[in-house]
Amino acid sequence: MSRPTVSKARTGYPIFAATFASNRPGVLVVGGGGGAGRSGVKNQITAFDFTSRAPTVQPFAEIEASKDDSITCLDNLSTKDGLVLFSGNNSSEDDRLKGNNEHLRAFELKYPNSAEKRDGNVEYLSKTTLFTAPQSSSARKEAYQRIVKLSKPQRSTSNTPSRRIGAIASSLGDDNEVVIFSATSTRPTNQDVIGRIGLHNGQEANDMDFWTQEEGKYQLAYVTDSEVFVQTVNWDFDSRKTKGKNEHRKLYTIPHVEKGARSKLRCVRWLSPKHLLLLKNKPSRSGVELLLLHLYEEGPASVVLRKAMPKHVKAATDMDVSLLDADKDGAYQIAIAIAAIDISLTVYTMDYHGSARDSLSSFHAFNSYDNVHEVQMTKAVFSPFYKPEVPAGRQAPPQYLRLASTSLGNTISVETFQLQDIGSRYVLQTARSRNMFTAATYLVIAMVVAVAALLIQSLIDPEGNLTKGILPASLQDAASQHKTFGETLREKRHNAILNNADSPVVKTSHRIADLLHLHLPHVLSDTKPFEPSGQQKALVIHHDPESDGTLSTEVHAGDEDVLKKHASARKWEELSHEEKSQWKEKLSDAGMWAVGEGETILKSIFFGQIGGVIGHVAEGVLAG
Repeated sequence: MSRPTVSKARTGYPIFAATFASNRPGVLVVGGGGGAGRSGVKNQITAFDFTSRAPTVQPFAEIEASKDDSITCLDNLSTKDGLVLFSGNNSSEDDRLKGNNEHLRAFELKYPNSAEKRDGNVEYLSKTTLFTAPQSSSARKEAYQRIVKLSKPQRSTSNTPSRRIGAIASSLGDDNEVVIFSATSTRPTNQDVIGRIGLHNGQEANDMDFWTQEEGKYQLAYVTDSEVFVQTVNWDFDSRKTKGKNEHRKLYTIPHVEKGARSKLRCVRWLSPKHLLLLKNKPSRSGVELLLLHLYEEGPASVVLRKAMPKHVKAATDMDVSLLDADKDGAYQIAIAIAAIDISLTVYTMDYHGSARDSLSSFHAFNSYDNVHEVQMTKAVFSPFYKPEVPAGRQAPPQYLRLASTSLGNTISVETFQLQDIGSRYVLQTARSRNMFTAATYLVIAMVVAVAALLIQSLIDPEGNLTKGILPASLQDAASQHKTFGETLREKRHNAILNNADSPVVKTSHRIADLLHLHLPHVLSDTKPFEPSGQQKALVIHHDPESDGTLSTEVHAGDEDVLKKHASARKWEELSHEEKSQWKEKLSDAGMWAVGEGETILKSIFFGQIGGVIGHVAEGVLAG
């Protein structure tokens, strides 16, 4: 299956939030920043238009949102000329310690207008507080708004915009909470609060999603590390009061295993009024599983389908779904995207069979895309899709679905898929294309078997006695003339290390001494520091907070290049005694350094932060 159209863009800051415009599906708004530190990285919101599907896209509007903290989350409401953006953005530390954190902020994005010769722009509107002020000083300092989620807009023939509600969730507090509010004002107050859900003992909502039954009737699903809950919301927008009964239910709990760590729920999405999709990260980065929950009128939900992702997907950072248009029976196709820590995107499809059958198909593999970014992905977001309204006798233009992903490396990648019109509705994948994908899979398996046979011959059977019935004579002769598999593998591994200086982050278990020999033209000594004997490169070592003992290295042309990319990195000589002790423990556990090698070998090497990428924001984004 061919790769879709790919468009790229960049910002000047790490990206933590992204949202597609609800009224113009080609417009993507992102936000993030360097936080309140002195890194020089601004906290900004930036808007792009990917409608053209150009290879590289420049922003059409941008604003420095705050000097106090970075943007942690974004969602949007449609306006006549653009969007109202709701964001999570903390007040200054001094204000937070006083119990005054105006964390929910609103901005207005106006689209460019060529007729009026008007450029696009973003303007600040308001900031407000909806969370209950934390009691402890540590929670006041560290707590922040991790999530903002608005109910989906409803399309109507009158083109009158539907009124919507929203929910926000706090993180890193002692007693976190979910606050549901009426999203009809750019400055919500306590009068707009529909309800509060307390999460005690350090629990927090990892993800949330709304299902809209009709205006005023909603279901909010949210997940903690191990549990799934649903809150029904009945709200009268005119009287600004609750109508009917709002019920809170626990639907599912991950079974507890006596020994070992517990899996964690990372994401949740509605697939139908009675089906929820969960993304579960297994302990110690041992894999990812998708769970399909079926809800009943009363009592807990049950897992009716499981999907283990490919083995290369050790953990996932985000998931999103797109529910395409339905036919007269209520059947529609669902696109599912998962952003993995190996910087890959995996896309599946499912088919909902309509309310009469009230069931879904199994997961169908659509495609997987590797090396989408250079470093860790933070968000995966589908654009909204609405079936075009075409006058009788005219043919609709091509329709597209976009999938945006963002990263801590300031990069954006947007994959644009052309949808297929099957008459009654649009789909991403037809049964015929699925069969072609399956046939291609079997072909690949056959090729793998042939390659495996070649490797067996080169490794243990140079005479070809074991592969006579599998490989043609010509391939056997060719295999016997090449180096053994072991020799080739060792040679490729050595060359990969030598040529790795210009590559992005490298996950490695090589010893530091070997890295210095290969990358840096230094003379190593146990009694004196490094002496340059050629063009000197700079080595940076990072600690991955998701998995103890997992370290990564980067090699740059020099110290200046390191500091351009990693403003917070410091050399060994600049670390405190406590930081040095922590790093020596991490390096030793990873097998990269031994106490007997001494600290001299660590001098002049740059080290990143232990336990986090860019403060608590990155910690929230990457939580597994």
